[in-house]
Amino acid sequence: MHEYSLATEILDAALEAAGDSPAGAITTVHVTLGGGSHLDREVLTEAFAMAAAGTRAEGAILQVEVSASGGRGAAVTAIDLSE
Repeated sequence: MHEYSLATEILDAALEAAGDSPAGAITTVHVTLGGGSHLDREVLTEAFAMAAAGTRAEGAILQVEVSASGGRGAAVTAIDLSE
């Protein structure tokens, strides 16, 4: 269940980062998870797709990397936009 709330937070961060950019849709969201987060990547990816429906990030790929650190947090490290 935590994956669904995290997916919404990731989406909000990506949309905020894209801001008023004249570029088109968000195509990829790059996220780093702490190694101690114990999140299910597949569930997080599905939750992100559901949360992004109807937004500028609809259809975006969620690129997840796990950090070697034992942290439990997540950070949006970059977004890619279409032209």
